[in-house]
Amino acid sequence: MKKITLFIIDIVLLYASLALTLWLRYGQINKDLWMRHFWPFSIIFALWIVVFFINGLYEIRKVRNDFKFYGNLIQNLLINALLAVLVFYVILGNFTTLKPQTVLVVLLIIFTILFLVWRRLFYELISSATLRDNLAIIGINEGSLLLAEEIITKPHLGYNLKLIINPDYSLIPEKFHIISISKDISDLKNQLVTHKINTVVSVNNPKYSPEVARYLFETIDLKIQYLNLTDFYEKVTGKILVTALERNWFLENITRKNNELFKATKRTIDIVCSVIFGLISLIIMPILALLIKSESKGPLIYKQERVGLNGKKITVYKFRSMVHNAETTQEIWAQKNDNRITRIGKFIRKTRLDEIPQFWNIFRGNMSFVGPRPERPKFVEQLKKKVPFYNERHLVKPGLTGWAQINFPYGSSIEDAHEKLQYDLFYIKNQSISLDISIILKTINAIFSINLGR
Repeated sequence: MKKITLFIIDIVLLYASLALTLWLRYGQINKDLWMRHFWPFSIIFALWIVVFFINGLYEIRKVRNDFKFYGNLIQNLLINALLAVLVFYVILGNFTTLKPQTVLVVLLIIFTILFLVWRRLFYELISSATLRDNLAIIGINEGSLLLAEEIITKPHLGYNLKLIINPDYSLIPEKFHIISISKDISDLKNQLVTHKINTVVSVNNPKYSPEVARYLFETIDLKIQYLNLTDFYEKVTGKILVTALERNWFLENITRKNNELFKATKRTIDIVCSVIFGLISLIIMPILALLIKSESKGPLIYKQERVGLNGKKITVYKFRSMVHNAETTQEIWAQKNDNRITRIGKFIRKTRLDEIPQFWNIFRGNMSFVGPRPERPKFVEQLKKKVPFYNERHLVKPGLTGWAQINFPYGSSIEDAHEKLQYDLFYIKNQSISLDISIILKTINAIFSINLGR
């Protein structure tokens, strides 16, 4: 609902800014003047909304009230200004006589002011204690404490943690003692009423789940929203809480994704896009080849064995970004400032140009454009032993990019692999064509953000 509100108000502000601009520019607004500007600017506004989307401005959990967030808003508005100039004076130049220099400048100023004021107001509204939903957490474990910290430190998520029920007398870190804590679940209904609770999140603990269910049933007349920890954590963070999962979660959430129409559509898109992008990449491949070969000796294309769908081993192709024989003794994770990476290698890694040869993997069908990134067999064996359900990420084809890649920086440790798995499982559960398109757009944005220093 909050995302829809942001979207609708942004559209209203765009057209209100246009109307106000025309009134200021011409002293009036008649039907002919409005329609002459309406359709060209509608194209501009549609592009602006797409830019806002791929930059994450409609993701509530990323809303902030700090310099970085508002700096990002300004950068988006500058990008949109350049897009508007490009559309009016290059793309639409042959189709319309409209050259709205003054209108465009005034509109940008008005919309920028309204947009920044609106986003500040929106943050204040969703962060306001009076407008947030009062939340109660029942049960203590690693996952519920992580959720409690998310809720406390991120008021813009729209929840106010008012009550923690600790039925098994678990140890609770002192930093959570600012919240009302109760060990008496028998008085649950009165406590929920006292704290005006709107939402209850319960840990799925076999030790006391039947008892919790019995007392929750007595509160059914309060019309409170009830959620289990796994589902609620997914809702507010965009990832699956691995530590709270059991095998039946996969039976309930993953097996139903075996949709033949979805798989056929995804495969068709993969084939078409790999051919198109593969042909386009032929333009720059000779230049990349020359740069790579001129800096260091060794093969142009680097072949590496990875683990693919259902655990089958596949050969992945990349442009070589490291010195030749970078792993002469043993396989090691690439680090953030790895001295084995060449100067050209750093550039093609940042821009993802090193992965152009993987269009061939996608065309052949052992990879997709979107999915969990494939890992090397040796690391997979290590991670399977130390990260719960790590092997389940191979239930779908690996991808050139994925939900983990746009939400988590480059990982080089077991802890990082655990965190990225939670995003991979979110994708596996929620995979759809619309989510794939969203990930691809945000990947493009991430590439430009890195290289523009944003």
